[in-house]
Amino acid sequence: MLTRIEIDGFKSFEGLAIDFLPFTLVVGNNAAGKSNLFDAIQLVANLASTDVAEALKNMRGEPLEMFRQTASGRASRIKLAVEVLVDPVVRDPWGSEVKLNHTRMRYEITLERRELKPGIPKVLVAEEAAYPILKREDRWAESNGPSKSFRTLHLKYARTKPLLTTDESPEGRSFSIHQDGRQGRNRPASAAEASVLSSISNAEFAHLFALREEMKHWRLLQLDPALLRRPSPATSNDLLEADGRNLAAVLAQLKAESASEQRPMGVLNDIVSDLNDLIPGVSRLDADLHKASQEYRIELTMRDGLPFSSKVVSDGTLRVLALLTLLHDPRHRGLICFEEPENGVHPGRIKPLVRRLREMVTMPSQDVLEPEPLCQLMINSHSPVVLSALLDQERQPIDGMVLFADTSTVSDPLAHESRRRTRLRPVRSQSQGRLFDDGFAPSGFVSDLEVSRVLETIRAEG
Repeated sequence: MLTRIEIDGFKSFEGLAIDFLPFTLVVGNNAAGKSNLFDAIQLVANLASTDVAEALKNMRGEPLEMFRQTASGRASRIKLAVEVLVDPVVRDPWGSEVKLNHTRMRYEITLERRELKPGIPKVLVAEEAAYPILKREDRWAESNGPSKSFRTLHLKYARTKPLLTTDESPEGRSFSIHQDGRQGRNRPASAAEASVLSSISNAEFAHLFALREEMKHWRLLQLDPALLRRPSPATSNDLLEADGRNLAAVLAQLKAESASEQRPMGVLNDIVSDLNDLIPGVSRLDADLHKASQEYRIELTMRDGLPFSSKVVSDGTLRVLALLTLLHDPRHRGLICFEEPENGVHPGRIKPLVRRLREMVTMPSQDVLEPEPLCQLMINSHSPVVLSALLDQERQPIDGMVLFADTSTVSDPLAHESRRRTRLRPVRSQSQGRLFDDGFAPSGFVSDLEVSRVLETIRAEG
């Protein structure tokens, strides 16, 4: 679970630091930087899984465009830091299982543009570090009011020494992987083309491996209706892809795993029930393998008994179906970033949809009987209807965090320039007061007047 991010030098961000709750809405106009926030999260996740070149290749825009551009030139460094809560048990691909004694960690990475050869720029890892977050310093955990059972099962604070550091020596800079029950390691840092974290492939260094596994499950969900409509090849992955291209295969897999004599459709009955609450008229959902083509296909039956393939279903119905499929998949875990959930959904159904999405997340205040995969959701939107769904009558956030994204001007006398940057400001919540202490919101809070102005546009949109 991502609990905090700090961004400097990436796209429109300069000196940003913001904490998150399990359910977070980022609201703002177009070009305010909402998508850039998701891109920064995605970049951290990419760097935990692959080398720098590949991590940047999979981003929106060219690698050079990731570095902040101002009137005085382009930044040479991107600094990213995240604080996370990891699952207390980690399993590696070879079946080794380790129970962690520390689950709150901070990870930092700095990317730098260099010319290793004249005229040939390259992006390298300049610095990297990982530290345990101590119990006495864990403001995020305390502000969430964790239940006794959640605290016992998920919040562990046994480690005090660093997990990974960047060290200077007469021989040069090096990355040091510190002991984690075994002897540590050193690696040169003069021209690192990948993060150290991406190389931790098993539970030998259990805490770093758990950190990597957590970040691997941070996904930017960009559902493409055109791909959602298509049948899925029999060889498709059975975990939902970011664009939803394998939705039919995932539904077929869930059906096969959950079907019983009493419930031959298994969990698909629950999915269609939720779908009907949000988009009335659907009575049955099925997904089967078409033997001739060796493709999985989706079929929806309406209340009048007429079946339809996914090829003729509306964009909004398919997007909601994909989200509900993810919600009902017991293998789902980690952070999902989802843009504009209101697209293709009737305004009258947006509030129930947002409430249902809020049920996807792990709430630390709830009692838990055993450790479960941590689930988190972050959505962005410019819809006042989505905003209204997350505020109570006093315009306080309900079971989550609301952030306003906009741009502000920074005056720099030393550089003799003024720069525009993205800022994120929270809507103040009395129940989250402790989280907002100690400089949490350096850019201030969203005023009641600003919230009112956004909400007043609902009538204009209608």
